[in-house]
Amino acid sequence: MPSIDRQRWARVPPHLAWKKPGLPTDWVRVLERHPDGVEALPGYVWLDMPGKVRHVGENELEFTEGPPV
Repeated sequence: MPSIDRQRWARVPPHLAWKKPGLPTDWVRVLERHPDGVEALPGYVWLDMPGKVRHVGENELEFTEGPPV
């Protein structure tokens, strides 16, 4: 049975990538909470980046539901 919960993915919008070094330009998973159990502050999300988990403001990112193509 497929899950009704869709995974969110995020990245820096390509036209703003030069202003946001260190933030992902490729799609990365948005986590519900940090692996240590810490919830994100209001207006922020946890990103599952290669080698680390990062706390980033939602206003700096674009989002998609489901796996990116």
